Amino acid sequence: AALGVAARATPPGWHAVRLRIETQRHRGMVLPASARAAAPASGMSSSPSPSRPTLRGVIFDMDGTLTVPNHDFALMYERVGCVTGDILTEIDTWDAARKARAEAIIHEMETEALVGMRVMPHASSLGAFLDERNIHRGLVTRNVAASVDHFHANHWGSERVVDDEKDDSVDTFTDATSGTRIHSRMKPFSPALARDFKPYKPAPDALLAVAKAWGVCPTECLMVGDSAKDDVVAGNRAGCVTILLDTKGKWRLDGEEDSDSNRDSGKGDDDNGVKIAPGDDVLRGEMVPTHVVRCLSEIRPLLERHYELVGEENGRASG
Repeated sequence: AALGVAARATPPGWHAVRLRIETQRHRGMVLPASARAAAPASGMSSSPSPSRPTLRGVIFDMDGTLTVPNHDFALMYERVGCVTGDILTEIDTWDAARKARAEAIIHEMETEALVGMRVMPHASSLGAFLDERNIHRGLVTRNVAASVDHFHANHWGSERVVDDEKDDSVDTFTDATSGTRIHSRMKPFSPALARDFKPYKPAPDALLAVAKAWGVCPTECLMVGDSAKDDVVAGNRAGCVTILLDTKGKWRLDGEEDSDSNRDSGKGDDDNGVKIAPGDDVLRGEMVPTHVVRCLSEIRPLLERHYELVGEENGRASG
């Protein structure tokens, strides 16, 4: 495959999903009219409904999805000397010395990015919404495990411990840098798979592993990410529902006019370091998501209207 990932069979039903999406000429909620008509005006029903797909878990990307983008991926590609669309897969093919130099550059830039890490607006409220309904939350990132630990310990609904009292109602982490104990008021993402899990996205393996750990079918999982080439492709290959978080409006569906007033100019846009050339901003094939949103705040109403959310404890739809 072009990105160095072995070709995989198209998931069952994907051709129908793609056709369903590509016949829509607008962004956002793109389910068929029949599904929209069957959905209640608000909230969720008390039991799974055959008219709406079931979702039991949500898998999130981290950088640019749960956290505000602060990685200069284009500069990283340039400094490393990457010439393909997948920097991690490419450097795995290099000789040991060249790979070590590349990994040092990547480590340096990722460490610098930790200083400016901030949680994406509405990420915490979305997490709380899923937790209230006992919906699984997982994380799959191409970043390193240390960055995931930093995110959980310092940013994900956390507060520093000021005394030695133990509160069993919250999870406790230790900041590897300062040794300070951290109490998190929100449970961590679990599983949280980072770069040490191979193959990387856009291969579906990590998403399939998360679904297996939860004991749910991948078709009952949602993948949320800001990269069409990595997150959406991985989700589609795994058979998941997919949401592309397009905060800048840099993508459009095939057939959508480029004059959409809601879209930004597109100048200088990239997808995880791969420049989006003029005319290449159209989502096609495996890069076509089930939904496109501009903000995480759009996901809760989308899920409430179009999906049956089934919590892990009681096996009944949450609402």
